[in-house]
Amino acid sequence: MSDAAGQTNRTAESFPAKASGVHDLGGKTGFGPVPADDDAIFHADWERRAFAVSQLAQIAAGFNTDAFRHGVEREDPDLYLRIPYFDKWIRNGERMLVEGGVLAPDEVSARMNGSESTGQPSRTTDATPHGERGVRRPAEQPAVYATGDQVRVRTDRTPTGHTRLPNYVLGHTGVVERVNESWIFPDTHAHGQGEDPTWVYAVRFNAADLWPDDHPTGQGHTVLVDLYEPYLETP
Repeated sequence: MSDAAGQTNRTAESFPAKASGVHDLGGKTGFGPVPADDDAIFHADWERRAFAVSQLAQIAAGFNTDAFRHGVEREDPDLYLRIPYFDKWIRNGERMLVEGGVLAPDEVSARMNGSESTGQPSRTTDATPHGERGVRRPAEQPAVYATGDQVRVRTDRTPTGHTRLPNYVLGHTGVVERVNESWIFPDTHAHGQGEDPTWVYAVRFNAADLWPDDHPTGQGHTVLVDLYEPYLETP
């Protein structure tokens, strides 16, 4: 398949399974340039409504933000690649309401068809509501790394759930540019396993190491990536 710009559209099967799936935080290659005509958040009224409904559904279903994100990530991979951004949100809003026990599994389709639901709502998720405001929390242990330390991104982390670890840094070595205090750990928070506050580091990588084909001479810029402490190890 090709899009209007002539770029080849990739399917879910064309992506290797590493730290995450088709929704990888660092993005995927093979889609051509990203259009950036403006910085508008919404481009249609339905997108504003989808945003509002999704936020209300998250509260009603008792999902924290990380669990919400994981809900979007659980969309069918091929469909994930085809539908618009806020379409993913509104579909996840329905998913949360069902998993959160607010709606019966068949209730959305029944209402769309003008019929009565035959099921009963039942909470089936391990998601938990968000706790106190914000996501910065004190860690129980001191930071393992300090500014200037060399660190390597672990390759043995292949979670089946939510993660904020981008694939393109896996196995690469960088230098801690800054210690960004401690924050809620999304990998546990998304699955009802607690906030588990952990330190976050801004790690500097050489772009030539991350993408050697794009920097054949070894010259180029550096890239800063915020990484949670469990993602890192000492080289």
